[in-house]
Amino acid sequence: MLVISTREFRDKQKYYLDKVDEGVTVIIQRGKNKSYKIVAVTEKDTMK
Repeated sequence: MLVISTREFRDKQKYYLDKVDEGVTVIIQRGKNKSYKIVAVTEKDTMK
């Protein structure tokens, strides 16, 4: 698992999205009380 700041994510967005594609959990921290988990969308997540 990687925990990064929003600034770090903006600066290296491609790197972190590639990590998510590899199966690594990426958590983005925004301020003190907000966090976001980045996950890849799969075919079963989309509506057809």
